[in-house]
Amino acid sequence: MCIRDSVYTAPRALEDAEIPSVIATFVQGAKNAIEAGFDGVEVHGANGYLLDQFWKESSNKREGPYGGSIENRCRFTLEVTAAVAEAIGSDRVGLRISPLNSFNAQTDSDPEALTKALCERLNKLNLAYLHVMRADFFGVQKGDVVGWTKSVYKGTVMANMGYTAEEGEKAVADGVLDAVCFGTPFISNPDFVTRVEKGVPLAKGNQATFYGRSVEGYNDYPTATTSA
Repeated sequence: MCIRDSVYTAPRALEDAEIPSVIATFVQGAKNAIEAGFDGVEVHGANGYLLDQFWKESSNKREGPYGGSIENRCRFTLEVTAAVAEAIGSDRVGLRISPLNSFNAQTDSDPEALTKALCERLNKLNLAYLHVMRADFFGVQKGDVVGWTKSVYKGTVMANMGYTAEEGEKAVADGVLDAVCFGTPFISNPDFVTRVEKGVPLAKGNQATFYGRSVEGYNDYPTATTSA
């Protein structure tokens, strides 16, 4: 059965009093990862999931300390990230954000101001990196996410979303970014790094299997050396 076919309960807004327990869950997850041998964790603040729902005005209809102003809408993401950093060390924590991505119906009327406000406050946390998605899957919103981020954020900035290896290499060489990461190409290319190094064409992934629950499309893509 695919995730998209699952049945879910109707969501509701968190009560302010419940938020500390949710933050504690993020912290425990980070501690568990370190105990299991991970080098660090990336807090997921993107793509319409919980932190992004607080951050964007399209979904945040709250009143009180977590709703309304940009400062208030940044609060939950900052509290979660700060708590995780305190628990396992800020040098082991990254944060991912998607200022423009309208996935899961997320939009904001002023993504530039929102991005800069969050980045300014993140400077105090001394994170390992800030990971930004530079665009919108669906093209609903447009803007210079990397430029907004780099103009304010003083730490390491990593970006992704649609980069080719050549474009990523140039962005780092030109000082536009500190690092570029790749997601989708790794799904269909288990030997992605080797292919890039040797100039071997990348295999195209089957998007219909990306979020499935079967083994198909999970670890059955061949490497270039095993492709006939």
